[in-house]
Amino acid sequence: MKHEAQIATHSVFETNAAKLRDLQAAVNTTFRRRNDGDAQWKAWQEAARRFHVTYDALAFPGGIGKAMALFEKRDPGAIEIVVRFLEADPWFFRSGYHKAYMIKHLRQFPLSQDHRKRLQQVILARIESEETPREFRWYCRLARYVSDADFERQVASLAAAPGQLRRRHAGWVLAQLR
Repeated sequence: MKHEAQIATHSVFETNAAKLRDLQAAVNTTFRRRNDGDAQWKAWQEAARRFHVTYDALAFPGGIGKAMALFEKRDPGAIEIVVRFLEADPWFFRSGYHKAYMIKHLRQFPLSQDHRKRLQQVILARIESEETPREFRWYCRLARYVSDADFERQVASLAAAPGQLRRRHAGWVLAQLR
């Protein structure tokens, strides 16, 4: 049942991220034509309004503002949904900033063993990523708080594996662990 809930949450994050990307694309498209006439100006304003009105609810289930307030209060349910958000790794306008904030503050909370293991898997997945997202340095710092001997061995193994970016990512995580 827990796994099914994680899959469902992951799907919600991805669905909402896709909607936000579409809304952002509409803003960008109408922005380029906004000076072509009154109708284009109004279309751009409407696209921007729709994006801003729906952003909070789509960025995070229940609203990013409410989630951050609960997270700052160390609400256990908020910690769980933050871990799920990081597992899903949705990409949309400002998502990297949200992830960095969440990762930075997760280090201040007492995490369950389950959360630690799941965050280890998130960090390992980011090491394997073909990109270096803006929040990666926060994942490196988080590694110290969720690490155990097995995790450190896995990271060390990735540091010796093929792939320059993978080795670089693993090296950055290892530097924080040592």
